[in-house]
Amino acid sequence: MDDAREAMRSEPANRRKNLQPVRVPQISPISLISLLYALSLFMFYRQGFISGMTFASVAAIVLCIVALFYGMFRFGLNTRFEEPSLMLPQLVSSLLLMLVVAYLERATQIALVPFILIAFSFGIFRLSTVPLILLAAGCLGAYFGIIVIRGYAEGYGQAFRADMVQWFVLVLTLPGMILLGKQIHNLRQLLRATRYQLEHFEEKSVRDELTGLYNRRQIQAELDRAKMQADSQGAPFSICLIDIDRFKEINDNNGHLTGDIILKEFAKVARDSIRDTDMLGRYGGDEFMQILPDTELKGAVMHAERLRVYAHFLDFQKVLQSKHISLSIGVAQYRRGEKLTDLIARADAALYQAKQRGRNRVEWTDAN
Repeated sequence: MDDAREAMRSEPANRRKNLQPVRVPQISPISLISLLYALSLFMFYRQGFISGMTFASVAAIVLCIVALFYGMFRFGLNTRFEEPSLMLPQLVSSLLLMLVVAYLERATQIALVPFILIAFSFGIFRLSTVPLILLAAGCLGAYFGIIVIRGYAEGYGQAFRADMVQWFVLVLTLPGMILLGKQIHNLRQLLRATRYQLEHFEEKSVRDELTGLYNRRQIQAELDRAKMQADSQGAPFSICLIDIDRFKEINDNNGHLTGDIILKEFAKVARDSIRDTDMLGRYGGDEFMQILPDTELKGAVMHAERLRVYAHFLDFQKVLQSKHISLSIGVAQYRRGEKLTDLIARADAALYQAKQRGRNRVEWTDAN
């Protein structure tokens, strides 16, 4: 059973290993928020609410922060950290910048709350609950401190009360947004787990439980697909019907557990000997079928002969008196337009011929 699971994992992985996407360094969402914040300050500057020196200084700091994190992602330095996305330091630097600007330039405080909420909306999907709560508490505490210090210097008048109302709104909305974001995050994890389970069950539904190879239903589906491609594109394909010689005698004389061991060990060597593009499945009890796309009869016979030799050198001395097994293989190339039942019948006739001629051999039918 473990071998079957290993096969289920290894074969799809081998087929997909060259399809993995290459990660391209990009500006992170938090860096983009910082750039948008700097752009909003440009509007404050154009309307005369802040000085040109303030805008230029903030813009320079934002560009330095963006360049710093981009460089870390670009050269892979982020992988040295436990959390490669560097979400926490990015959030801290962005929030700290906005709080400092709000303290120095009161007019920009109107932009503080929405940008804080936007920044946290990205953090809730990357940070765990405890760091997120601590960061939110720190941000609220720092904002409250700014309001109190400014109130102490300017007097606790109308402006102070307006600031406190804005702070109170943030106190109410920020925890609610974090809670909602965590619920969404949990739902995404649940969907991811469900999708994994569905893929796992789908994979099991097309695999033979003992050997981990494709089962008969899936190999028939692969045959249909190969036929459609051959009929539409003219691409050749061939099949091999593979039978373990005297397998019934092995079962009768040594027991079904020995037979299962032989089937699993043969499946391993067969899976390792075929190309990534080939399909191999268990077609019956001790009978297997190999589909070779883009392969004419001569090439299929060579593949079959190689598999026969590999199987012959398997060592079963611990479970078999004869120590070795042999294969009889029938090969046939698809004739464009013929029925799959006819193709399989020709391969089966070649297999029967191999049995009649002494077993442990490869026979084939003419491709024409």
